Amino acid sequence: MKPIGPKSLPCKILVERGILRKAGALLAPQKGGSRRVLWMCDLPDTDPAPSVVLASLEKAGHTVVRIPDEEHYPSDVDALLIVGDVDKIGHGTCFAEDYYPGLPYVLVPTTFEAQLGFFTIDNTAGLVLCDPSLPVSEADFRRGIVELIRYAVGFDRLLFDLLYTDFDRAAVIRRCLSIRFDLLDAGKTALFDCLGTSFGWAVRAALHDKAPDADEEIDFSETIAIGLAVATRYALKTGYCRQDFLSDLVGLLTYHGLPNSALISDEELRASFLALPWEDGGKSTLSLPRRLGECGLVRVKPTDLTGLLPS
Repeated sequence: MKPIGPKSLPCKILVERGILRKAGALLAPQKGGSRRVLWMCDLPDTDPAPSVVLASLEKAGHTVVRIPDEEHYPSDVDALLIVGDVDKIGHGTCFAEDYYPGLPYVLVPTTFEAQLGFFTIDNTAGLVLCDPSLPVSEADFRRGIVELIRYAVGFDRLLFDLLYTDFDRAAVIRRCLSIRFDLLDAGKTALFDCLGTSFGWAVRAALHDKAPDADEEIDFSETIAIGLAVATRYALKTGYCRQDFLSDLVGLLTYHGLPNSALISDEELRASFLALPWEDGGKSTLSLPRRLGECGLVRVKPTDLTGLLPS
């Protein structure tokens, strides 16, 4: 059981099937003994992850303390345990930093998307436990696939090829987290964070403007997939990436049943993009694919964003 850990971050991440059964032992203080753990989880105790973690904590002799209401935060705890999806992990880490600064905490991402690195790891003072054997819904797996494609397109050609196979979840989680850590160490997280997302937000806003009641018909991850295709078309238009890259990307999106265009016009997308908040000078920094497995940050003008959706 080898942890994934970057040199400059004070955290360890363990990716292992069944790792949650060991949560209680891993949470124990270095000198032995037990902890009073603040339980931060909005899933029922009977759900797979909470039930296993709670049993492991009890077996190790830890005491679980729950927040009784929003007005009272227990002061007699010495560790936090945050269990849940991307939103829960994000809100939980912000809460920990605001109300329990310096207190060690453990993150247990319960969705495939969350396990791929979508949590605050800059200031994590403890462990992240990723259990690839946890069941995931079809919708969550689909969201994870979109993020895997972003990792593959921007940073890892081998991962791109792997997504055409019946891949091992643990292997791709480790691979993606290693990429995430490399970007953090190099101060280049914007390369990933901006890859397809600005266009994705513009696509979603345009769809909402056109059909306000249809928000539930397309998942946000699908708009990110469309945004990635749009970003690639822009990169092609400006000569930034190779001509055959778009067909490679569209082929992979199609293989996984993901869209590469939306039920909006090119002009509607452009208008939506123009409405986004822009940096000084009327430009924005986007991450664009250069070739399979490589991307770069480019400053663009919103007025140049035309001809990016199939007619």
